[in-house]
Amino acid sequence: MKWKKRVIIPVICFLFITAVCIWYINDYYHADENVQEYLQKKDSVSVIEMPDGLYLDGPGDDAALIFYPGAKVEYTAYLPLLSDLADSGIDCFLIKMPCNLAFFGQNKAKKIMDSYEYDRWYLSGHSLGGAMAASYASGHLESMDGLVLLAAYPTKSLKSEAFSVLSLYGSEDGVLNMKKAKEGKVYMPADYAEVCIEGGNHAQFGNYGEQKDDHAADISREEQQAQTLDAILDMIEDRDQKQEEAVMTYEQISPQEAKARMDKETDVIILDVRTQEEYDSGHIKNAVCLPNEEILSEPEILPDKSQQIMVYCRSGNRSKQAAQRLADMGYENVLEFGGILDWPYQEMVE
Repeated sequence: MKWKKRVIIPVICFLFITAVCIWYINDYYHADENVQEYLQKKDSVSVIEMPDGLYLDGPGDDAALIFYPGAKVEYTAYLPLLSDLADSGIDCFLIKMPCNLAFFGQNKAKKIMDSYEYDRWYLSGHSLGGAMAASYASGHLESMDGLVLLAAYPTKSLKSEAFSVLSLYGSEDGVLNMKKAKEGKVYMPADYAEVCIEGGNHAQFGNYGEQKDDHAADISREEQQAQTLDAILDMIEDRDQKQEEAVMTYEQISPQEAKARMDKETDVIILDVRTQEEYDSGHIKNAVCLPNEEILSEPEILPDKSQQIMVYCRSGNRSKQAAQRLADMGYENVLEFGGILDWPYQEMVE
């Protein structure tokens, strides 16, 4: 009899826990019916299904934003906001999370960035999705331009002179832990902006109805999302303007000119500013690895500031950042020649 109890009780507990988990996973906020219209192709925005969610391809072609949905919220609930953003020139990737929980898909941004080519990448998320986006961004600051937090806060450092963060929340938000959000400010970079949407609440960043414990909003869902859109566009425009105004003190050359110099000159350092993992997967012959995020002071491997230094990365974004940093440190002969993706000489890759 005792052996039966030893078998039956664990089985009952297992079945109970399984039932609770199934109930929890299937108890989520569904997108409003009106989001269905955003699934249809529009004149300026195409909605393309992909394994990890939806790709909103708008008229822009140089900047993209990857979005992580809030916890237990159907991912399509954010289509109205992201469709407007794509229509404004920022292509969007709306990620479908396992079990509607971004906790299980924190690294999905990497797959997207490895599969698509954009000059500038932004990451964003709502509530738990924002927290997971911030966690991912903290370890990949060198490959992204900025982060947009919707009613969310970071728990790890986002400090980088080449990274921007925008934080938005509603004044009537009843879900966001404002104490922790305030504490999270210590992790923010110098280029940080905070926007409180007066009258907005937690749920109206998406289209999924009311949320438990949230407060009633004093403005419409459309108005809250319109203000959110304007703030995101202002952030990106401001960042672009700052980059244009930055004094370029290095020279940009083509891959062809770079190869000609490599063939002709011997006193030249070829600098790969990707991560060590990327470098190990394949790099230009004779290149040395110095990850962009590690160029915070004068590198020991570059003792001669008059020596010719040729810089490249994966797509050309990090190499420009690294070249500018080196030039700012007083290196006099810095040449930037883009990314290895555009390097046409495969015989020189090892």
